Amino acid sequence: MDIGKDDAMMNSPGKNKELHDLLNTLLKESSARTVLLISKEGVCIDETGDTSYINTTALGALVAGMFSATREVARMVGEDQFSILLQQGEKRHIHVSLLAQSFMMVVIFEDLQAIGRVRYESNKVAEKVVHCLRRDPRDGGRDAEQLSVPDFREYALNLIDRIFHS
Repeated sequence: MDIGKDDAMMNSPGKNKELHDLLNTLLKESSARTVLLISKEGVCIDETGDTSYINTTALGALVAGMFSATREVARMVGEDQFSILLQQGEKRHIHVSLLAQSFMMVVIFEDLQAIGRVRYESNKVAEKVVHCLRRDPRDGGRDAEQLSVPDFREYALNLIDRIFHS
C-alpha cells in the first residue's frame, strides 16, 4: 500500500492529527493549493496540500520576517498589528493570518477571485487551530527552541542568503 505524504506526516512522532485535519479542511474548503502553519520564529509546524514547488523552511523564515516588518509598519501608522497579509502575484497568491500573536497560517492559492473564500475559511478555522495549539503541548505548548532543530535560526538565515544570492 502506498502511503501519501499527509499520511506519512501524521505517522511521524509529534504531529497533531486534529491540527493537521483542521489545516486540511481549510485547504479543501478554500480550494487552496497549500496551507502551512508557521511559528513566529519561522518554524514550519505543519503543512498540507502540494508543497513540491516550495521550500517550506525558507518560506517559513521569510514569512516570519515579513510579519515582523509589517508589525513595525503597523506601529508607524498607529496600529498595534496587522492581522492579515495578502500578497498577490500573477498566478499565485498568499494569504497570511496571524494567530494568537505566535503563529501564522499561510494559504497559497491560485484563483484571485477566491480571496473572499480564503478569508472566510481561514477565519472559520483560526479559533479552532489556536485552541488546538494551546491544548496540545507537542505543537503550541513549547518554546521555539524546543520546536526547532538545533541551530535552526542559523540554518534558515543561511538558506535565505543562498536564495537571494543565486
